[in-house]
Amino acid sequence: MKEIDKGTRLTNYLIDLFIIFILSIIVIVIFQANDAISYIFYAVMFAYYCIFEGMSGQTLGKLVTKTKVVGKNGEKPPLTKIFFRSFLRLIPFDALSYLFGSEQGIHDTYSRTQLTKK
Repeated sequence: MKEIDKGTRLTNYLIDLFIIFILSIIVIVIFQANDAISYIFYAVMFAYYCIFEGMSGQTLGKLVTKTKVVGKNGEKPPLTKIFFRSFLRLIPFDALSYLFGSEQGIHDTYSRTQLTKK
């Protein structure tokens, strides 16, 4: 399988981050939870990735770039791997792992998943 370049990953990240930000604002306004902004953001982020990647292997960002999450052998990853992958995204330096490493981030490496062209 061909590795996805950092530009495609950045595009995915920015699209998904924008959507997560908007969803977080909606939740904060609905529940008037101004004192829990960071908790809500991370909860929405975790739920967003678990739901979208768990159902289809794609988030909205991945739909735009025509990429999807697969296991190391190209198979659809089980929900446990998606759950773990989503949890690893909550580590603040996960996004920085792309700056100093390959096209595989911490959430890919430890969950034994990867991104591929659809």
